[in-house]
Amino acid sequence: MPALKMTTTSQRWLITLVIFIAVLTTAELFDLKFIFANALYRLEGGQWSLKHHFITETIFHEGARNLNLITVISLLALTLFQFFPGNNNAQRRRYVLLLLSILLSFGLVNYLKATLGMDCPWDLRVYGGTKPYFSLWSLNDSPFSSGRCFPSGHSSIGFAWIGLYFFWRKNHPALANTSAVFSLFVGFTLGFAQQLRGAHFFVDDITTAFICWSIALLIFHIGEHHETTDT
Repeated sequence: MPALKMTTTSQRWLITLVIFIAVLTTAELFDLKFIFANALYRLEGGQWSLKHHFITETIFHEGARNLNLITVISLLALTLFQFFPGNNNAQRRRYVLLLLSILLSFGLVNYLKATLGMDCPWDLRVYGGTKPYFSLWSLNDSPFSSGRCFPSGHSSIGFAWIGLYFFWRKNHPALANTSAVFSLFVGFTLGFAQQLRGAHFFVDDITTAFICWSIALLIFHIGEHHETTDT
């Protein structure tokens, strides 16, 4: 049974990987990310007029970030509480896996942002900035490319919580499905708000969604495999 489950998990991830690569490649080859960003830029009057808007910056950016911090701290407290005597071992494991999944998602996304050096749309000359555009595939080491805009860090506030799907799926499948939908909704909503500000292309959010899904799938697969082995 564990071998079958491992195969199913691998197949699920490989299918997602193929879809992700296809979307990313198509967007790059046909300039879809620029077509979409150009449309938003024109709608805002040839500038990123929503960059500092109260709704996009104060509520969707700063507010969502602060709320996420409070939620993560609350999850940390709940996880530590599971180590008190009398708590269920299986439930403790699930809390630890969820916390690891979320923290690793945030960590990897921010690491890639720092190392890949991709600029935000608002930094590019085509959108009134000062920097030329360099494709991710060019592997350019120009000093111009020193941004922190790929993948999208802000949308990970929603996508990282996809771990809740795996947290609930055994005992509460309906709640698991609701959590997955909610996580994706929040991630893409926050991502779109950042696109309106000129902070990201839509592919940045898709990349973050794939990363967070992959980490949650891997973490819970490893954890549940060890749980099966232990029993």
